[in-house]
Amino acid sequence: MTHPRRVLRLVCSLALVATVTPYSIAQSVPQAIVATTAPFTAAYVYVQIQGPQGAVYGFRASSTGHLSAIPGSPFRLAGEIIGATPTKFFTVGKDLIHSYGIASDGAIESQLSKIAFFDYSGSECTPSQYSFVKGAVLDHSGKYIYVELLCQGNWSAEYQTYLIHNDGAFSYDGETDSRLCTTCQAGNPPSILGNESFAYADELGAPLLGFRRRSAGTLELMQFTERDPFIGNYYSVYGPDASPAGNFLVAQIYPADSNPPLLASYIVDSGGNISSTNTLAGMPTSMIDGEPRTTFSPSGDLFMVYSNVGGDGIEIYKVNGAAPLIFYKTLLKSAPIDDVKWDRANHLYAISDAANKLYVFTVTATSVTEDSAISIGSPFKMVEVSR
Repeated sequence: MTHPRRVLRLVCSLALVATVTPYSIAQSVPQAIVATTAPFTAAYVYVQIQGPQGAVYGFRASSTGHLSAIPGSPFRLAGEIIGATPTKFFTVGKDLIHSYGIASDGAIESQLSKIAFFDYSGSECTPSQYSFVKGAVLDHSGKYIYVELLCQGNWSAEYQTYLIHNDGAFSYDGETDSRLCTTCQAGNPPSILGNESFAYADELGAPLLGFRRRSAGTLELMQFTERDPFIGNYYSVYGPDASPAGNFLVAQIYPADSNPPLLASYIVDSGGNISSTNTLAGMPTSMIDGEPRTTFSPSGDLFMVYSNVGGDGIEIYKVNGAAPLIFYKTLLKSAPIDDVKWDRANHLYAISDAANKLYVFTVTATSVTEDSAISIGSPFKMVEVSR
């Protein structure tokens, strides 16, 4: 098998944007969501606007999908929002990770702690290069943050691990080098399997990367086997997305290194090896253009494909372990989508910078309904905390 080199697109700008665009709720909530019983809080949803230093608007999402502002919103935080637990909120900036408290009503409180990731191993480059953060992810347990650093010039990547303490403080927990070849380019931060034992990422121009998590939480690059579907010609594999429930993942396969991508399902064995029995005839083809992003529902039974390039909306597929995905629905067909999140009450949240909207849907394996849509200027990224 060969893995042709794909183009790496980096978003490195962390410049502060001073102007804040307000949002509007009143005009956009359909009457159909009015319930006969008092709704409960399903989740808190946080939307950062205008880029990785923009203000963060917080919303209470009810069980009916209705959104209302969290007291004190918008919140002024340092850096790009990356994740949260019910009591802590996390951001990453140009050189620092930050933690903030979350009040019982969802309000983001004062900063708890911060740590400078360039002070630790994995941030070194040659004098002619410099390091910058490519991305950061919070694991499913909410106990570890993984930071991906790149050396500009050769695009080598290092993955740092940070332990999150109960008081919000961080401690450095080690790093691993993902570089496999001198001509490869590091891709996106790792996607962590639901059992927290393995994680997977892509290195453009090479096979997928696999990581084993040590008992202390540190990611460690591992050797593993990758058996891709047989499609009869050369191809590249991109965007592995590990399920939060069950031992399987989905990756995008580009035959002859060209669009549109096939969506391949893989089983993950006890050693972290991945294999697919999907066939060319059985795999679905996504119509989402522009190297699409993907995510699973919390239960792992639904899979979403979306992109902020073009206006293809969100594709939803039904998941059956490592069997081929089954196409289910397309939502917001005319809208580019910048981020998608799920809560544990079957609500799907989507933001579109092009439409200046935050959408809420209730999605199950048998039905899809739009609950509400609010206007919000220049939404950039989203974090969800289920209650």
